[in-house]
Amino acid sequence: MQITQNLKLKQSQSLVMTPQLQQAIKLLQLNNLELTDLVNKELEENPFLENESNEENVEKFEEETNDLSDSFESGESIADEPKIDDYDNRWDIDLSHQSYSKSNNRDSVDAGSVVEQTLSEKISLKGILKNQADLEFKTHSEKKISELLIDYIEPNGWIITNIDELAKFSGFEKLEIENVLVKMQNFEPNGVFARNLKECLIIQLKNDEKLTDSKKQIIDNLELLGEGNLKELQKTTNLSEDELKENIKEIRLLNPKPGTKYSDENGNIFNPDVIVTKNNQNWEVELNDSTLPKVTVNQEYVNEIESLNCSDSDKKYITENLNSAKWLIKAIQQRNMTTLKISAEIVNQQKLFFEKGKKYLKPMILKDVAKKINMHESTVSRVTSEKLMLTPRGIFEMKIFFSASIGGTNDGESFSAASVRESLKKLISDEPINNPFSDEILVNKLESQGISLARRTVAKYRELLNIPSSSIRRRMMKIQNLNL
Repeated sequence: MQITQNLKLKQSQSLVMTPQLQQAIKLLQLNNLELTDLVNKELEENPFLENESNEENVEKFEEETNDLSDSFESGESIADEPKIDDYDNRWDIDLSHQSYSKSNNRDSVDAGSVVEQTLSEKISLKGILKNQADLEFKTHSEKKISELLIDYIEPNGWIITNIDELAKFSGFEKLEIENVLVKMQNFEPNGVFARNLKECLIIQLKNDEKLTDSKKQIIDNLELLGEGNLKELQKTTNLSEDELKENIKEIRLLNPKPGTKYSDENGNIFNPDVIVTKNNQNWEVELNDSTLPKVTVNQEYVNEIESLNCSDSDKKYITENLNSAKWLIKAIQQRNMTTLKISAEIVNQQKLFFEKGKKYLKPMILKDVAKKINMHESTVSRVTSEKLMLTPRGIFEMKIFFSASIGGTNDGESFSAASVRESLKKLISDEPINNPFSDEILVNKLESQGISLARRTVAKYRELLNIPSSSIRRRMMKIQNLNL
């Protein structure tokens, strides 16, 4: 076999992933808050970028400040006599000599200041625990250990981090940490610093001096109580039926998550990326401008720099940063337009959902949206990932609008998997007391609604909804109907 060398000319097409293109693709999958973080970082690094909203606020503040300075210099502010309305805003006014109607109070209250005041006065779990620790512990080591434990407490009031791990990286002895932990288990709210559910319940009973051997036995066999297996629980604890009921009644009054009393409710406030509203008979889609960054190129600074006699290296740096700033602005605009276009098509295809609810969510896949707006499926996938849509029916992840198709009993009829799960959930919630539906019965009832589903699929959907089997539901119903 003879080996030879030769030259050939070949034409081919290839996609080169430039850094700018990679950045544009990355922007597609960022939600508004993540996009803001990225823009803030670019604002720090790129001198040609500026925040439009900040600049407007600065200019407005400067105008107000200049007007105020002029008033003081001219003596106008001193000569002004206070008006009657001005007294309403004074903090030292004697309210006992005045009467206010509800409408007057409402008009004089600034909603923003009320929110700020409410947030500042809100008591947090860690804050109230720290106050108690400051009073309880005197030595330096105990104070440090208490701070460590407070840092690692969960929002529900438990501490699930292993004590051995805390001792390993903190440098304190395990026995020292455990001694401080035992003392902190007496703190309010009752039941904090428990390491599991059983310990949480026992701590609460112990602190209230209500812990008995009978209650401890029931808590030690909490799994049987959770399953509703009262016969086995009664046999294990050797209690009569009345004694068992009375003890369960007291245990059910305990709080399994004591920390939620001081939980930060504001942590659950969502920041939607897209807002859907209904105007007359039309559905309108818009981006949430309140969380979108607004950046522009500082043209005055660019003109100033260009007028200088810069070296070649400086010119290269200026050109690179200026191009980067323009590209970022263009990429953000493209990202926003793409998000709006895809969101509008989702709303257009899922109108029944917005009109009637989750049960009417129709089958839809990425390809259905991509085909309508002439985009690739991967683009639709990136845009709908980790983004939230605020609707009159609540706030939803954009991914929930995509669901597989499930065949119906009638030819050509189909249902989305999400709507089927909603129908299943409704059937189980309406089932008779002490007579829950088996999976076989659920299959028949779904079939009467036109939904064709196998029994194993019903069991799978039931598990996805965290709904136990009919036998466990029957036991749980017995517990709920003990007349406790």
